[in-house]
Amino acid sequence: MGREIMFAVDVDAEPKAVFDLVSTESGLKSFWTPDVDARSEVGSTARFGFEKAPMDIRMRIDRLEPGSEVAWTCVGDFPYWDGTQVRWTMAPNPDGPGTRVTFSHTGWPADQPEYEYASVGFTWGQIVARLRDVLESGRSDPYLH
Repeated sequence: MGREIMFAVDVDAEPKAVFDLVSTESGLKSFWTPDVDARSEVGSTARFGFEKAPMDIRMRIDRLEPGSEVAWTCVGDFPYWDGTQVRWTMAPNPDGPGTRVTFSHTGWPADQPEYEYASVGFTWGQIVARLRDVLESGRSDPYLH
């Protein structure tokens, strides 16, 4: 069983708005990286590019449940990422208005160097926070330029 990264955040936005942000090319560009090629279509492959990275990340879109879930599987590229799974879930916040967003990235191999694993976790935490900020401010502000 692999390791997992997980975050949760409450967002002052409706579940549909969260879903639209994480399931569309324009939404992903607004909070993660401006270099995205993605279609909102199960079975398609989304490509994410990063200015200082030696390669892109490709994710197969496995699930699109409007207003509730987006799931991807990494199909290679970055070391240790192949076969890992990313899942965004969204539901009405049980403690107040808005949406509770839960993010997970699972399936990390045990032999991945600790520093690299921790660095990926830190970066995802920042990206999840940026998703919240973009939804609440209405302004595009990708984490990785």
